[in-house]
Amino acid sequence: MMKESETMKARMEVMVKLRPMLRGPEIIAIFIKHGCASYLQRLGLIKGKYKKNDSENTKSAALIAALEELGPTFVKLGQFLSTRGDELPASLINELKKLQKSVTPLAFSEMKPIIDANLGGHSERYFSSIEEVPLGAASIGQVHAAVLKSGEAVALKVRRPNIEKQVKHDIETLQELAKLAERNSHYAREVQVVLLVREFSRSLLTELNFKQEAQAMRTMQDNNHHPKLYIPDVAIKLATADLLIQERIMGEDLNKETLSRLTEDEKEELSTTICEALTMQLFEHGLFHADPHPGNFKLLENNVLAMLDFGNVGQLSESLNELLIDLIIAASNRDATSFTVAMLRLDTTNKINRRAFEKDIDRMMARYLQSDMSNINYGQLIQDILLIARSYTIEIPFEFLQIGQAILKLQDTLLILTPNLSMSVILRKTLPIVVKEQLNVTKMGNKVKSNAHLLYQAARQLPVTINEVLHQLKDGKPVVKMEMNMDDKLLQRIEKLTYMLIFGVGLLAFSILTAGLFVGFSSASGSAAFNNLTFRIMAITALTIVLFFMLLLVWLIRRIRKK
Repeated sequence: MMKESETMKARMEVMVKLRPMLRGPEIIAIFIKHGCASYLQRLGLIKGKYKKNDSENTKSAALIAALEELGPTFVKLGQFLSTRGDELPASLINELKKLQKSVTPLAFSEMKPIIDANLGGHSERYFSSIEEVPLGAASIGQVHAAVLKSGEAVALKVRRPNIEKQVKHDIETLQELAKLAERNSHYAREVQVVLLVREFSRSLLTELNFKQEAQAMRTMQDNNHHPKLYIPDVAIKLATADLLIQERIMGEDLNKETLSRLTEDEKEELSTTICEALTMQLFEHGLFHADPHPGNFKLLENNVLAMLDFGNVGQLSESLNELLIDLIIAASNRDATSFTVAMLRLDTTNKINRRAFEKDIDRMMARYLQSDMSNINYGQLIQDILLIARSYTIEIPFEFLQIGQAILKLQDTLLILTPNLSMSVILRKTLPIVVKEQLNVTKMGNKVKSNAHLLYQAARQLPVTINEVLHQLKDGKPVVKMEMNMDDKLLQRIEKLTYMLIFGVGLLAFSILTAGLFVGFSSASGSAAFNNLTFRIMAITALTIVLFFMLLLVWLIRRIRKK
């Protein structure tokens, strides 16, 4: 029996290892079938001659068809890549954005068992009715309208059957293909395909779990203080990985028909609401909706916006939040040095050419910040920053990539609402929130407490450290480890300070010596000792020292001026 169990375990391990190898050829075959061989060749995944699509539009359409045939994981991959303009051409990005639309829904007969299983086998105990035709369907799940026994209208978000298993298998395959691509292709290494797949995997696996989404909804609901933004209620206790029950929102979609009935002032108010709400979420609570495209908003009465779909919610740690604020303030002041220092805090182990990096940042700032703010493509600005960071192998945190994706989608939403509105108008309303958080008294107080505690801990360790150093000195084995990375400008400043210090010491010594000689000559001039040979030799020596100091001071002054 033990041997059979071990044999089964060994077979399972082999199957797990073979899974990517079995799925990989199928993925490659489907891409080739749709005429996408050029993408695979560039990634070093295939060799040989294949029929090529002539135009960019044809290639883009073929890629969309291939992704759709490969299933939900690859549809999500296309959606993910649509926010990564730093890696793909604009024509392809525009095609990939079409994947944001809904997919063909599954029959209710396939979804009902999942609903029942996650409600103890008896969904009828909770609902008086469930609509079989879904309100919408996406690659991971679909939404059905329902009515609770209490009469309250709700929406059921149900995960597709076996989707988690399928996604995990596909991710394993993508990871193996990414490793192969980086071994075979300089281009794949340049765009860091392995890192890209890792980021995508993390995002998708989080989005798969509807219980995590319910928790994110509740957190954002508790922390939402914007009067014009509404977060739906959610049945947090009934949420599972497969099922989410939330308040049904009956508002209007942000489409052309809805917007045609609004005034320009009302549309501007909606744009401001979205920007202010997202800024408050991010800088006051470290939370942010990472997918603010138009389909995730509903327009309610009194120009209130309801936010939907919390599968992709980011959260910043306090340190990353502070770093982001530093980056924003540095960018707004066009301070390339401060921006560089903040960026280098992302990766303290990486040794880069700091001066070259700072020059690249300064050129990037000049290109954008000298333009009228209404003409700036903020999505492209984020992508340019990512490109510079990648070229210096600075690893950007996943949360910052989420923010970049959110800004790209936010820009699409704002273009639909207020295409002619200057971004400077919105920034004037949202940047004060950033400044307010920088001066938040409570956070500053907590930071002082935290730093005080660190100082207390360091003070407690100080006697032990001193004792260890004294023992090392006693044994004749003092160990001092120091590493300093200084650019030429810093070295010049230190050298200049050194000269000034020498100058000050020399001037002081010269003043003391001159005063002493003056007093000595004044007191001795009327005495017999003044004519003594020894005294005359001492006087000549003193005058020589004075002359030396004078020459030294002249040299130092000239040296400092040259610096």
